[in-house]
Amino acid sequence: MDDSHPTHASYLEGQRLVRRAMNPPIRAVLEHWLGLHDRARLPAREDLDPVDLPRHVFPYLFLLERRDAGLWRLRLTGSHVVTGLGHDFTGCDLVDEQIPSISQSRTARLLPSILETGLPAHFHGRSEFRFLVYDDHEQILLPFRHLNSATVDVVLGAIVYEGLDEPYGPGSAW
Repeated sequence: MDDSHPTHASYLEGQRLVRRAMNPPIRAVLEHWLGLHDRARLPAREDLDPVDLPRHVFPYLFLLERRDAGLWRLRLTGSHVVTGLGHDFTGCDLVDEQIPSISQSRTARLLPSILETGLPAHFHGRSEFRFLVYDDHEQILLPFRHLNSATVDVVLGAIVYEGLDEPYGPGSAW
């Protein structure tokens, strides 16, 4: 790391969010993102290799790719997310016509702030966007920049739908 650059606000926010994270998969994905961060700027999309992520977080992951005209496309959806949504929306744009009521989701409401600030976003609580019955949920949205700019073009997310059967209970590898 070049000590002549101040620590990027996104890194500091990520450190703060690690302390707030309630669910182990959220914390693990956030810690991985912090490990990719050089503290001077956001990690680049090219820094993200899913093979390097802990395998036990895969079910909780989703990957959003920014497209033309500010649209986002869901490029990857883990099995826990699919179960929580009740359908696999991989390949769909984040528009109500492709994913019913997605505009009401916490994710859709947090993305503009991530684009504007470059900061990761975290939420833990009740959501208005539901397909199946579950209790609260916790999610993290982690921005990655385009290789040659500071523009956010990919967001790695993780979400835990609390109340669904979880593989990280007592006696698990967590």
